Amino acid sequence: MIRVAAVGDLHVGPEVAGAYRERLGALPDHADVFLVAGDLTRHGTPEEGRVAAGELRDLGVPVIAVLGNHDYHSDTQDEITAMLRDAGITVLEGDGTIVDCGGVRLGVAGARASAAGSPASAPATSASRR
Repeated sequence: MIRVAAVGDLHVGPEVAGAYRERLGALPDHADVFLVAGDLTRHGTPEEGRVAAGELRDLGVPVIAVLGNHDYHSDTQDEITAMLRDAGITVLEGDGTIVDCGGVRLGVAGARASAAGSPASAPATSASRR
């Protein structure tokens, strides 16, 4: 069995720095992987991207995210993606990843962003035994 925790619409800003980390501290006791389904930021600013990366860094389980429409508002989505990846977060856009969860392989695919800059859907998952 794979335990998946998922959240969307974090909409972080500078004033919430540290608040999510406090709540996510016990995540490894309850989940094997953490999926973040878009809108990590309010307005897609680099400052908000740094807060999101800080909140999701080193949680003790793999963190896989897709960006949402809010993350594109300031046209700095590439910078935000780089910050998240530098924090060890896998950011998907039209690609996928495989996570090994105790001998079970979890496949996660991310939707490609639409022309309007908003993802088509949240991450999709599938699992198989090795």
